[in-house]
Order: sequence, then structure tokens, then C-alpha cells
Amino acid sequence: MNITSALLKNLYFILRLCYPKICLACGDSLSSQEEVICTVCVLRLPYTNFHFHEDNPLSKKFWGRVPIQGIDSLLYLEKESKTQQLLYNLKYNARQDVGTKLAEILVERYQNLALQQKYDGIVSVPIHFKKLKIRGYNQCDHFALQLSRSWQIPYLKDALQRNSNNPSQTGKSRILRWENVKDVFSVNEKASLKDKHLLLVDDVLTTGATLEACSNQILAIENTKISILTMACKI
Repeated sequence: MNITSALLKNLYFILRLCYPKICLACGDSLSSQEEVICTVCVLRLPYTNFHFHEDNPLSKKFWGRVPIQGIDSLLYLEKESKTQQLLYNLKYNARQDVGTKLAEILVERYQNLALQQKYDGIVSVPIHFKKLKIRGYNQCDHFALQLSRSWQIPYLKDALQRNSNNPSQTGKSRILRWENVKDVFSVNEKASLKDKHLLLVDDVLTTGATLEACSNQILAIENTKISILTMACKI
């Protein structure tokens, strides 16, 4: 080992002692082989396993409202849970690598289902440009981008647009949530989405009002189909 390599190695260990990498789910230190989420948490996260069931509880949220082809969510979301810690870091602490990691986990867990063969493109729920300017990113981007890379499906990042910076959905009933978002979204370059089956992704599914509003805009285009995938969900 040369002097430069030895110095870099020592510097690495000093930095790790002063600024240890921690698991963003539980807060424990990560090993040199771990990234973002520790191995124990990866094994113990509250997976829904809905991909094993054609009819799952999430589909009921859309019955009689919007004709989706399928719906799934990777994790259950509860207060003060590991899922909540991960999504908080993703959304408010600029840890976009959480989205990448969750997509990697999802692809690994779903590898035998060949889900990628269903879709012509991936679309994410957009945030308003004012919020984007403040936060600097859409929390769905890295999740969608990693799915795109792994499944070799185009990520149509700008397919949907949010036209108004409406108030947060937190604490609202389903009816109020729907009123809050029903006219918020629009589609860019509609002709390019014609005849496509699109995978619509978001961070969290609660009542489904936001995803319903986005789906309705896309389904107004001739011969389009929609499936939905989120990082987490509340049942």
C-alpha cells in the first residue's frame, strides 16, 4: 500500500468516527458495506407484500372511481415507524438516496414478477414549481428514476404538471382531499401518451385523492391505461 492510499484510508476511518453513516430507518451506525438502510432494517421493514395478491386492500380505494389496472405499495406507514423516518428524511432532509434505495429493494423483491413488461412509461406525481424551488427536488424523482433504470422503462418526468400550490392534504377527510386536488393537475404533450400503459408513482397513498386526480387527467387521453405504485401506504 503506498503512502497516498494509506493516508486516504486513515482519513476515511477518522471521518467515519467523527461523522458515522447512520441508518435512516433506525439511527444505528452503518457498516462499510451498508448504504442508507442497515441490513437488519431492510429485513424487518413492514412490507405489504400486496404484489402477491391481485385484489388487495388498496384497490378498494379506487373501486367505482377510476379504472386502474393494478395498484401496489412497498411498505405500510404508521406513526413513529421506520417507514415514517425514511420518508421524513427523503422529503425534508434532502435524502433522495432513500428513494433510490427503496426502489432497489422493490426491484429485488419483485424480480420474479416481471412487472416491467407491463408498462410503456413511468410518471410521478408532480409538486408545484414554487415548492420545487424551495425544496430543490420532487421526492418521487429518485424512486422513479431508479425503477426506470432497473426496468429499462422511460421515466416521463414532465408528463404531469401541478398548476396550483394547494394546501397540504394532511388532516383532511377524503372529500376535502378530493376538493383540494380535483382541478390541480394537467398533462403535457398529450399525444405522446396516447395508447400507453403508464405506471404512476408517489411517495404515500392515504385516501388516494391525489392519485385519482392524476389518473383522471391521464385516462382522458385516448386508449391510456394506469397502474399505481407508491413507496408506502396507510390502510
